[in-house]
Amino acid sequence: MLLLAAVIFGAWFRIMPSWMAGFPLNDGGMFYSMMEDLQANRFIPPAYTTYNNLNITFAYPPFGLYVGAAVSSLFGISGIEILRWLPAIISSLCIPVFYLLAKEITQDKLKGTAASLVFGFTPHLSTWLSAGGGLTRSFGTLFLILTVFYAYKLFRSGDRKFIWITTIVGSLTILSHPEAGLYAASFAALAWFLNSPSWKSSFNAFFVALGVLILAGSWFGWVIHSHGMETILSALQTGSHSLLSVLKILNLNFVTEEPYLSLFSAMGILGITFLIISKRYFVPAMFLAIYLVQPRSAHTIGNIPLAIASGVFIVEVLLPAIEHVDKTLNTKRGIQIFLLLLAPFIFANSSLYALSLSQHHVSDGERAAMTWVKENTPEASRFATITGEVEAWCDSSGEWFPAIAERHSISTMQGREWLLGSSFIEFATHRSKLHACINENAACLEHELEYFGGNVDFVYVALQTPTKNCSAVATSQTTPLIVLSLQKSPDYSIVYETPDAVVFEKK
Repeated sequence: MLLLAAVIFGAWFRIMPSWMAGFPLNDGGMFYSMMEDLQANRFIPPAYTTYNNLNITFAYPPFGLYVGAAVSSLFGISGIEILRWLPAIISSLCIPVFYLLAKEITQDKLKGTAASLVFGFTPHLSTWLSAGGGLTRSFGTLFLILTVFYAYKLFRSGDRKFIWITTIVGSLTILSHPEAGLYAASFAALAWFLNSPSWKSSFNAFFVALGVLILAGSWFGWVIHSHGMETILSALQTGSHSLLSVLKILNLNFVTEEPYLSLFSAMGILGITFLIISKRYFVPAMFLAIYLVQPRSAHTIGNIPLAIASGVFIVEVLLPAIEHVDKTLNTKRGIQIFLLLLAPFIFANSSLYALSLSQHHVSDGERAAMTWVKENTPEASRFATITGEVEAWCDSSGEWFPAIAERHSISTMQGREWLLGSSFIEFATHRSKLHACINENAACLEHELEYFGGNVDFVYVALQTPTKNCSAVATSQTTPLIVLSLQKSPDYSIVYETPDAVVFEKK
């Protein structure tokens, strides 16, 4: 019953925002273009994607893109609808699969169920896996969980029948999302190391690694053959590795994104502490490895060990403590009272977050403005898109502009990890400064444009950006200072204006 509740309500909180939005949540514009590229090229991977007219190498792990494009072609569903629904559906499937992993690690159905409840109700998983860009993240997370599950069974039991299934799901992990592949490899290595490594288990690990290299390596072999090692090496330098990023492990609210009391974060860290005390190191080691291997997405994948630790804490510490209070006070209703008080809070936390998330998408008015740009500006035009959202991964307008308008946006981040290498972080910094000019004058814009090559043909200013620093904001009708300044500038003229967006042409 509890597991069924975790699956049903967890799926609802993942699907509801997409249903309410009527458009893919947050990101996904680049994947929309890449799916269209696959369809236009008869599902033969092109050398480059048309997204943002940058000659971005078509190097991204292709599994989710192929699935999305295939479903779109087979059933006549638009790519927009694929990105709206498919990530949320695959994200929902992660819940029962996660239960298998939690039960295997804890060797207890109740602990696995409690962990699944936490995993299903964690707000952040609705954000990152159900968004449009979750087309690859959700598949990557699904196969990541399956890889850890089968690798753990392989190294715990030594049964070689798990070699092939571990190899297959491990390959699909790598072919779904680049970061998920790194996490899967590190977790599998931990499972081998912490389950009494031997010659037999070492040979099993070797065969799995060899199989994954053969199955998944063919894609990256094609990428290297087409574009050289530079493309792969460039992407590997964008993981945000630094001492500061590792220290984010102390800020667990960043992992769960609970809008009010960080209940799951607290239970997770208490559970990890309890596991260390009781000398069960696998789950704590997973949590630490996430921040060491790839800090950039630690706020998402960190929910896997955190939820398992929460399940252990609930069953082994919290419930016995409540039963002890029952015995002390000679009552039998402690757990019922606890659930009665806790359940409304958890449901309210997840529901309010899902409602807020449903607003994180490009508005109808902005989509109309981007379509106007496509139909009324030269194809080679360079645009400075200014939304005021300094966090690139929450800038829905900035990412969807090149996909809908089919024009070059000088500051859009998506895809540049395959091009910029060590300069990626520098680019991100200047991109944030450019967007911060929304509350400044034209001089700020001209100054920041110098980094991006100087002149642009048009400036697109979004007036209805749904987030600020990745947090939802109420729609404001106040005209940004940059719009007022450009209106007065003799170098710019308005060519399109609605309550949602303004387009200026550079004279």
